[in-house]
Amino acid sequence: MNYWNETPLFRFLLLFICGIVFAIYFPVLNLIATLLCCCSLILLLFLQFLFRKKFQWYRRRWLAGAMSYVASFLSGYVLTGLNTEKKYPEHFRNFQNVSCYIGYLDQPASEKAKSFKTVIRVLYVSDNNQWKCATGNCLAYLLKDSLSSILKYGDLILFTAKPVEVPLPANPSQFDYKRWLGFNKIFDQVYIDGKEWKLIERDCGNQLSAFSYRLRDQLLEIFGENFITGQDYAVLSALILGYEDDIDQETINAYAASGALHILSVSGMHVGIIYIALNFFLGFLDRNRKTRLLKSTIVILFLWFYALLTGLSPSVLRSATMLSFIVIGQMKRQYTNLYNTLAASAFFLLGLNPFLIMQVGFQLSYMAVLGIIFLQPSIQAWLDPRNWLLRQVWSIVAVSLAAQLATFPLGLLYFHQFPVYFLISNLVVIPISTIIIYGGIFLLIVSWWSAVAGITGILLGYIVHYMNAIALFIEQLPCSLIAGISISVFETWITYGSIGAIVLFFISREQKYLLITMATFVLVLASQVIESRSLKEQKQLVIYTMKGRSFINIIDGSGNYVWTDSASFQNRSLGLFNVYHYWWDCGHNEYDARELNNPSLCQPGCTLYKSFLLYENYTIAVVKDSAMLRKNCGKTVVDFLILSNNVKTKIVNLVNHFKFKHIIIDSSNSMSRASRWMDEARRLGIEAYSVQHRGAFVCHLLQE
Repeated sequence: MNYWNETPLFRFLLLFICGIVFAIYFPVLNLIATLLCCCSLILLLFLQFLFRKKFQWYRRRWLAGAMSYVASFLSGYVLTGLNTEKKYPEHFRNFQNVSCYIGYLDQPASEKAKSFKTVIRVLYVSDNNQWKCATGNCLAYLLKDSLSSILKYGDLILFTAKPVEVPLPANPSQFDYKRWLGFNKIFDQVYIDGKEWKLIERDCGNQLSAFSYRLRDQLLEIFGENFITGQDYAVLSALILGYEDDIDQETINAYAASGALHILSVSGMHVGIIYIALNFFLGFLDRNRKTRLLKSTIVILFLWFYALLTGLSPSVLRSATMLSFIVIGQMKRQYTNLYNTLAASAFFLLGLNPFLIMQVGFQLSYMAVLGIIFLQPSIQAWLDPRNWLLRQVWSIVAVSLAAQLATFPLGLLYFHQFPVYFLISNLVVIPISTIIIYGGIFLLIVSWWSAVAGITGILLGYIVHYMNAIALFIEQLPCSLIAGISISVFETWITYGSIGAIVLFFISREQKYLLITMATFVLVLASQVIESRSLKEQKQLVIYTMKGRSFINIIDGSGNYVWTDSASFQNRSLGLFNVYHYWWDCGHNEYDARELNNPSLCQPGCTLYKSFLLYENYTIAVVKDSAMLRKNCGKTVVDFLILSNNVKTKIVNLVNHFKFKHIIIDSSNSMSRASRWMDEARRLGIEAYSVQHRGAFVCHLLQE
């Protein structure tokens, strides 16, 4: 089969995606791109339809193909520019003198420790005391009280708090929340207390979305009313309705370590399970063309209703779109090329929102489906068990291997980990989750019959609890998760090239693919050797931003030394969010870090004495007690002077006691005190660094 010739939509999609990515990273003048796109399309149509016979068009088909590819690329570029809302003059951030804003809640509010988090769609701004139409989304945190607790999707509110730009990550290699929000068309955030907003009107959002959220809340209540509680309720809600707010971090970690995290997000597997059930129960409608049309209509409507019910996530949209094309093809009794179908669904989604291409879930979802379509038949053919049960087991194994092979480079790039027992967990979890999905839908259908619903809810709760226990058990197995893997984007592409070459070699048995595989392996090894050599020569001091904490880190080629309190050092969640990703990039992990918590403790190459840390030829002093200044006689020479723990002193006093090259204000100090110190240092002509204002302090010591 010649995949390239039989998948024209797939080819155009690749150029369309290239145009989107180019527009994201190289946003030049959009008008020029628009003109080029229009001219190329007009020229293509002109050549193809008006001069086909005169110029023997069949000999110039390459020109039409080239122009089509150019048009696809430019279409992606232009569409991305048109969807970049912050460039619009009417975006609320582009007004200069705004006193208040009016907008509606574009998402249901999720409860946090001290606030309710939501997204506000701004409709109007009061600019120079004149109301003007505006647009744009804003991430909002409303102070938790009795009034904010009753807010729902679509509620129109007026607020006076001024949105500010979402800040960059405070620590190196930390998750770039600003970038992620930007790809979701959110560039600003606002904190609103109880006195800065008031409710104007209810139910002003999209009526279809409002209906979806109301219905989902009613269905969630059915689960709670039928004896399903705790994490069993949370997992069931996520599994069937895509509601993930109640899942705790321990459960998420367990499913991630077992390789079954995809179960907790409504995706193609869930939609596929529902499609199989619908196709089976409506099979009696396959008798003639009219009944097939009725069946196809019912199936498509139900799939899109389910997609709406689950919040229209990208993975569900992709699955619903692709299955809709398949259903239409089956209705007409025509062969449907799955690659073209998948490309058509991607065109549809990216046409609505080009920035979906930058979302991890979207990338993983499409790569998983591509892997299953392309690799699963070949893997399935390796064995042909005669036993029915063994055939089902092998089918799950083949699908899991295909999906994992297609997605694991992206998993390493984004999550820096690999679940070792993914085959075992999928063999167990996928059948159980299928039972849970069917059981959950049955519970929703019979919810009016309290006796049957109650029994179903109890049984369903036991099954979900059993599945959670399996995930926790697999997580606790030895070496269940290989974490701390760090690869670059270049290495990710090379890894995919290697996988593709290996697959093509086994399919075609052509030696050229084996040579390509060997070449990619050499590139990966060379990249790793260069990176390893660079990491061995590193010597750096890092002072991280952690609210209310002091976290000082010295990293070199052989050691990883941490100076902080024991609670911060042992807090894995804190480290995973702020520190570990940078350690992985530097060739270290959380297990080889050495805590410097004993004043008399000496580590190889690093010595801690009272409030001083000696590393090779560098001296680091931490001032966290004013008594230290009273005891200090004369000027002590240090390289780095760190102010910590809201010490009661002034910069001028430090100048009298220390001779320093750098002065750093760490994040254990309050923001107000850090600001006062920065102002004082500025008046004295001293360059000070506040990690609360500027993010983590990173100094490469070899450059001193």
